[in-house]
Amino acid sequence: MALVQVSKVCKKYQEQGVLEQISFDIEAGECFGILGPNGSGKSTLLKLLSGIEAPTSGRVQLEGRAAHEHPRKELAQWMAVLPQDALPPLGFTVREIIGMGRYPFQNWLGSELADAESLVDSIIERLQLGKLQHRAVDGLSGGERQRVALGKVMAQEPRLLLLDEPTTFLDIGYQMQMMDWISSWQKETGLTVISVLHDLNLAAQYCGRMMILQEGRTVAIGQPDDVIQPALLEQVYGTQPIVMRHPVLDVPQILLQADRR
Repeated sequence: MALVQVSKVCKKYQEQGVLEQISFDIEAGECFGILGPNGSGKSTLLKLLSGIEAPTSGRVQLEGRAAHEHPRKELAQWMAVLPQDALPPLGFTVREIIGMGRYPFQNWLGSELADAESLVDSIIERLQLGKLQHRAVDGLSGGERQRVALGKVMAQEPRLLLLDEPTTFLDIGYQMQMMDWISSWQKETGLTVISVLHDLNLAAQYCGRMMILQEGRTVAIGQPDDVIQPALLEQVYGTQPIVMRHPVLDVPQILLQADRR
């Protein structure tokens, strides 16, 4: 059975259709990208996958059970969400924020059977946060706060990670670093990743399969070579792209897009 099963999902808000007949499965260990123009329904689909909202019709199942029916704390023990905006000013230190990722495993006294300090130590070292670990997140840059947010979800030790445009406010260096950390983490642990992204090149580099939405409907789903096609991208984005093959990464890459509208 697939880890995630989405079958004929529709979502409406006050009779306004946002998603229409969306279907796909995701196997454990996959990295799956969700792409599309603004307003295509990407964020709504992520809310349905996380169980925050229920579909108007159709099914979103996680391990055979409707996503919105999972008890929240139970679900948080194996699913984590990394949003696009870095952590807001909270007054806590970097180390304290990362430790908060262990909350789903704590009892009502705020303790857990296993000692999580060694896990937090390893995450801090991995994300190169050692010099910042005792600083309040309020004084960190956006890229640093997003790194701390990644550390927090790593501390959850999830089996499924949902990414909501996690690189939107990052410069190109931080974007690549963030996605490299997530990719290596996935390969080491068998983590399943579902990522909403705007950047088609990042998606082609890091996602084994991807789906493009347009006005709430699926227009393409498959491997990057199947989806990143000039005619399809022109149809969806209204641009005429130049698509070439990256000589090192061996994935399709968009080198230029000329707006034709």
